[in-house]
Amino acid sequence: MLKTIIKSAPGILILGVLLCLPAAPASAEVFFTVRDLLAAQFKGSQRVTFVQIRPSAGQQRRIEAQLGRTLPKREYTFYVATSGGRVDGYALFDEERGQHELISFATFFDASGQVTRVEVVAYREPYGDGIRAERFRKQFVGRGARSGFAPDRDIDAISGATISSRSMCLGVQRATLLLKEALLESGAELAAR
Repeated sequence: MLKTIIKSAPGILILGVLLCLPAAPASAEVFFTVRDLLAAQFKGSQRVTFVQIRPSAGQQRRIEAQLGRTLPKREYTFYVATSGGRVDGYALFDEERGQHELISFATFFDASGQVTRVEVVAYREPYGDGIRAERFRKQFVGRGARSGFAPDRDIDAISGATISSRSMCLGVQRATLLLKEALLESGAELAAR
């Protein structure tokens, strides 16, 4: 229908309509699917389910105070891997803005909330994808909600990918805080699900 309207519209209207259309999304380089990453990370687990969390007002205030910014979403989906009634680990797939585009990433945790793996799932910027390097991602392993995530102080940023490095630090820190506040300290019974 839009083509018909554009074809029959005067030339000036065509320009107006085209300027009002949203910009074409940037081309994303996708490295993993959610299913493949979950299967690889939790291959020894009997089940992988998910739980949607919506932090309470108090949890949200505590998380935002530690992040120094507001949460971009009200609801997050954590994947929970279990075996024999116990939690093997967690995963959060999230996004954080790089310089211009969103960076999609996954943060994996052990049952106690320590980061075990970070992966860039999709990258959309024309440069700065050095954050995919293992030497950068490994710096997050073993960190938890009480760890430091400051770029160039706690985590070495990648030269030529400073903004992307900062974005990943913020995203992984947010994931650790959400896990701690909304799942680990909330008393949620996840192993039985």
